[in-house]
Amino acid sequence: WVTYCDPELAQAGLTEAQARERFGAAVRVVRASLEDNDRARAQGQTAGGIKVVTDRRGAILGAAILGPQAGELIPVWGLAISQGLRLSALTNLIVPYPTLGEISKAAASAFYGPKLFSPWPRRLVRLLRALP
Repeated sequence: WVTYCDPELAQAGLTEAQARERFGAAVRVVRASLEDNDRARAQGQTAGGIKVVTDRRGAILGAAILGPQAGELIPVWGLAISQGLRLSALTNLIVPYPTLGEISKAAASAFYGPKLFSPWPRRLVRLLRALP
């Protein structure tokens, strides 16, 4: 659904509260702010962002977007939910620069950031660098 106000508000799938009620502690939430989006900055419309609700493996359960053109940005999340996609599918999304659509990719990438920079991958990188 979309509420056409200023800024727009759009939702697809489960809300965080609905997901927690249904899946409990397995729920993960990732966010991306429009303050970090170059198109939003250029337009002077940085209020808002995206919140994506997933399970612990990255299956997309719901998404909410608050900001300019939220109604235009939410369909990709509706499709991802209906097709049972994981956030990894959206990290591969090719998005023109600079567009508001980059916020979807930023949110998907935010899910994997803590995993990529945890101690185990860091040790692996150090080991690989030490190889001749």
